[in-house]
Amino acid sequence: MKKLLLIILLSMVSMCLVSDEMIVLESNFIEVQTGGMALIEVTFNIPEGQYAAFQVDYFEIDIEDQSGIRGGETIYPVDEAIETDYGFSKFVGTITLYKEIFIDKRAVQGEREIELYVMYQLCLEDGTCFIPEEEMFILNLFVVQGENTSSGIFDFSGGAGNVFNFILLAFLGGLILNVMPCVLPILSIRAFNLINQSENSHKNIFTNSVLYVLGILASFIILAGVVTAIKLSGEAVGWGFQFQNPGFVVFLLGLMFVFSLSLFDIFTISIPGMNIATKASSKSGYWGSFLMGIFCVLLATPCTAPFLGPALGFAFTQPPVLIFTIFLFVGLGLGFPFLVIGIFPKAVKILPKPGNWMNIFKEVLGFLLLGFAIFSLIGTLYSLMGGAYLIRVMYLLLILGFAAWLYGKWVTPLYSKLTQWIVTILAILIIIFGAKFTVAGQTASDPTSLKADSFWGVFDEEIVFSAVAEGRPVFIDFTAAYCTVCKQNEMVVLNAPDIREAFIERNVLMLKADFTRGDPIIREWLFRYDRAGVPLYLLFVPGETEPIQLPEILTKTSVFNALNRINIGD
Repeated sequence: MKKLLLIILLSMVSMCLVSDEMIVLESNFIEVQTGGMALIEVTFNIPEGQYAAFQVDYFEIDIEDQSGIRGGETIYPVDEAIETDYGFSKFVGTITLYKEIFIDKRAVQGEREIELYVMYQLCLEDGTCFIPEEEMFILNLFVVQGENTSSGIFDFSGGAGNVFNFILLAFLGGLILNVMPCVLPILSIRAFNLINQSENSHKNIFTNSVLYVLGILASFIILAGVVTAIKLSGEAVGWGFQFQNPGFVVFLLGLMFVFSLSLFDIFTISIPGMNIATKASSKSGYWGSFLMGIFCVLLATPCTAPFLGPALGFAFTQPPVLIFTIFLFVGLGLGFPFLVIGIFPKAVKILPKPGNWMNIFKEVLGFLLLGFAIFSLIGTLYSLMGGAYLIRVMYLLLILGFAAWLYGKWVTPLYSKLTQWIVTILAILIIIFGAKFTVAGQTASDPTSLKADSFWGVFDEEIVFSAVAEGRPVFIDFTAAYCTVCKQNEMVVLNAPDIREAFIERNVLMLKADFTRGDPIIREWLFRYDRAGVPLYLLFVPGETEPIQLPEILTKTSVFNALNRINIGD
């Protein structure tokens, strides 16, 4: 009790002895450039008869990290430190500390408010130290465009030409998305539908193609709106961010599972009481084409493609108008091949003629869709939430399958409208209550992240800085469990024996940066190198100021070409 009273008394004495002007933030308004660094100056006027203990844990300046802005080192006037008899150094009188603040070259421009925290511990000359104190200041930064923000083959330094180049990249990136692994399942299904329509009128084919593209564009408009809303709220966001939310992943997994069941003819989507003639009408096909476009975007968002990375990296740092523009052109690129077929419907004639083979092909597509769900989404859920949650999701899929079977058996023209409506409502209730009692409200049990092994280490920027300073080559694989392209690159290229041998021969430090859960430090690194999402591959070569940025789709040749810039002796 006496000790507690003494501590309280010393704290009160400290408050009395410390001047209100002890800590002075020399400037609370600083203009900084994107891609640059600022030094924040904080002056301590230490009261006479006291000193500040030079212990980093108790004498420090820290800042609130924000999107595109992060704190660096605290710089101390080490030559002014005085040794004490208590095993640490001290500062007396007036002392100035500096804090490094780094501004990403894609940081949002304009005025930003940053919380600055100043920590210190005062001691009396007899060695009695008071409780460490912390004070908070509001630092106003005004972020302006930096001078050196060029990033590649085009001149992206600013102006109308800059915007046009990124729009072109967005369109080309969306076009290439059509052949990426994540989009191929839905692309095959769309081609299957085109074969079905090959004997329809030109007008019918054109309308279906336009509605498919409109479904894509509507989805990208919604996605751009969500991105804009999140950005305006002050949060950082990147491409594929929704796959870091387990609820969205479960929703998409369930949707793909149910859709694949429809390809196996477990059920057919129809309105209760609808007769056969109505089901075959063009309106039903039109609606399906629009939904197919939406589904295509859902599958495309965890993917990236050549040209798409720089365009999205640019879009995610721009005002709302440019965000919507870039996203719309990605959508136009994604839907362009089918828009061409709609305008030139005779192109459908080059596809195989309808026949019995289509039933087998449709079921193969069902397995392809299930395979993608297992390969990408199941692994993502396991990384996000752990094994116990994944087992619950398996139960939910069983419930979804039963509800789909129930719907497929009884919602047909063979039964009365009343029966069809009762079964439809029952199937919906089964799904709702099944979700509620399996996955709703569940938290992560044993979420799994990338672990270090004999070849790959876990990304840590301090490890990177230290290795680069020592002159050791460093390779960083920015990846995520939901990224299909990342997994393809790892299986085909990065884990190939000859590639591994080349990395080992050059003593390259191999690090994996797992972005599955949206790590903010990894997000800052992605933005720093003009990427809105994974994959990103960086190779730090000794003697070179900037790392080599490898393409999104790796080849052995591209990796060997980068490694050849490292001397074997390095």
